[in-house]
Amino acid sequence: MTNNEGNEINRSSPIPLYYQVSQILRREIETGKYMPGEYIPTEEELQRRFKVSRATVRQGIAELVYMGLVERQRSKGTIVSTGRPETTLHDLASFTNEIMARNLTITTKILSFQHIQPPETITKIFELKQGEQVATMERVRYVERKPVAVEKWYAPLKYFPGINKGMFKESGMEQSTYYILMKNYKIKINRAVDTVSPVGVETHEAKILGVKPGKPVLLRTRISYSAEGYPVNYGSGVYLIRLKFLLGEK
Repeated sequence: MTNNEGNEINRSSPIPLYYQVSQILRREIETGKYMPGEYIPTEEELQRRFKVSRATVRQGIAELVYMGLVERQRSKGTIVSTGRPETTLHDLASFTNEIMARNLTITTKILSFQHIQPPETITKIFELKQGEQVATMERVRYVERKPVAVEKWYAPLKYFPGINKGMFKESGMEQSTYYILMKNYKIKINRAVDTVSPVGVETHEAKILGVKPGKPVLLRTRISYSAEGYPVNYGSGVYLIRLKFLLGEK
């Protein structure tokens, strides 16, 4: 790789070296190379890896601290945050966008699409009144024809009346939830809160993904907010950890 979209810094780029370092580490954290609660490499190790000064490494790590992705532990090192980092508008993207931006093929298979009375946890997230329904969809995501994720999301019908399975396609941008919400309802997502944690995959998802139950995967949940500040979508998905290797390629 020859630019900061890969795993090496580009010394001919006008982008500051410290920022390139921070962005490479950010992607590695977000794609599961370093899990919540784990230590990232030491300053000395990063200095050798990127062939930059200690000051550059420290400035890059400081950028990650500012973003809420890591925390400094006195006399121990730097640990990946275990809290709930809020995604910035600059970084906010759907899973579809994240994969397509890396020139990889992503497709979707919808397993179910329903209008239901939501469980209590979903009712609280959306602050729904009694009797208000939500749309819910479960789907499998494929990258380069390999199943890598099982996702399930909820969206309040009071914001998206008539939303249905037929609005979503198997490929292209019309498989993106964010795209469909904007195209059909003029609701733009401009803020989200993500949580990522390692888990063992359950039997249902394991069968879909073609792996053994208990295999380590990443669980990502996301609450997405409209420009007006109210929650409009809640999603939860399990992602094969091998996906981080796909995301590391360009």
